[in-house]
Amino acid sequence: MTSPSAADHLNSPSAVPHAGRRSPPPWLFLLLYMPLGMLTGAITGALLSFLLRREGHAMYGIANELAVLGIPPILYFLWSPLADFWISRKNWYLLAACLAAAATAAAFLLPDLSSPLAVALLFAATCAIQLNSACVGGMAAALVPEEQKSRVSSMMQVGNLGGGALGSWGLLLLAEHSSHVMLGVIGAAAVLLPALAVLAVDAPPPQRASAQTGPVAQLAGMWSEFKTTFLRWSSLPSLLLLMSPLCSGGAIGLLPGLAIDYRVSGTEVAWLNGMVGALLTAAGALLMTLVPERADPRLTYVFFGLVNAASMGILCLGPTNRTTYLAGTVLYLISVGAGYANFTRLVLQVIGKAGASACGRYSIAVGLGNAPIAYMAAVDGLGAKWWGTRGLSGIDMAVSALFGAVYLVGYWLWLKPARSPHIAALPEPELASSSAD
Repeated sequence: MTSPSAADHLNSPSAVPHAGRRSPPPWLFLLLYMPLGMLTGAITGALLSFLLRREGHAMYGIANELAVLGIPPILYFLWSPLADFWISRKNWYLLAACLAAAATAAAFLLPDLSSPLAVALLFAATCAIQLNSACVGGMAAALVPEEQKSRVSSMMQVGNLGGGALGSWGLLLLAEHSSHVMLGVIGAAAVLLPALAVLAVDAPPPQRASAQTGPVAQLAGMWSEFKTTFLRWSSLPSLLLLMSPLCSGGAIGLLPGLAIDYRVSGTEVAWLNGMVGALLTAAGALLMTLVPERADPRLTYVFFGLVNAASMGILCLGPTNRTTYLAGTVLYLISVGAGYANFTRLVLQVIGKAGASACGRYSIAVGLGNAPIAYMAAVDGLGAKWWGTRGLSGIDMAVSALFGAVYLVGYWLWLKPARSPHIAALPEPELASSSAD
């Protein structure tokens, strides 16, 4: 790992990229992130699952198709660096939204949404919308001042989670009376219309290699930014949090399976883990706007992680009745939403200055945070296998609480002298920024 002092000269005001550009209002990022929730949460999630099941497809086949469509969010760091080249991130964002909307509409024109062509089109739409997400992260790093990043992070997750919830609700209501074609058109519009908010963003053009340095120097500068962000000791505490079990949300898909043991009705499960649940996570993300900007996001991340562990403690230690399930699940979903917003804030803190590679670095940092969702679901499953109903919530509580406690001890012993969160000091690439957008 590199020394924390490497390239610290870029912290000077003269080295801050895109200084002087108008910062977008935080609420605009709610609209910019909404297409991601609309597509991945509503269209290729709730709506697709409902339509396939109504048409008689087996659950294992539906699960397999949704698993395939879940690959792009894990691997999108492979193509997200495209948004750092050639045209501005604003234009990449708009292009990706148009591609996602067009591919979605084309898939719903087909009579069978489980056909290879339909799956390929929806897969392409999901790949495009992930590039869209990387563009938002890059623009936030480039244009949002430090004192507004916490609020912007909350708005991004409110747009993502709220968009998925509202989109699922609206499209499922329409599904009873609309054809595939109509649902495809409406879904594509729901993806594209919020994306038009990017037209109000004063986005900078990409950094381009000058005639003297060439593309090799540009790539070398971007590689130097990657090393400065991910391979320095000062970023390690934040990276460990991103990959930690805190507020992973890995148990969200497992909570409905516990309901029968707590004597909760199917209708209550459907609402709490559906529309209401999504709105609860969005409300949790909105809570982050109340956190002071000066607060260390590492500490607030641990705080919400411990609250999340306490919610699982309610399910583990409380009586197996309806009240316990409702209290534990509501607190769990709210704390997950707050944790997701804090996660986005921490990602923006880690990548720091936008530089020439903000989209690529943003996607890598977000990809690190996708790992806990998978491994905590597996850990929770083992808890249920070994110790039954209380084992699932108990092991989730224990793992999160133990990590949070150990991290706090490490914070006070080693990080206390330098409490300010890591802000990547990017090495100045020898590039000439284009004046044309």
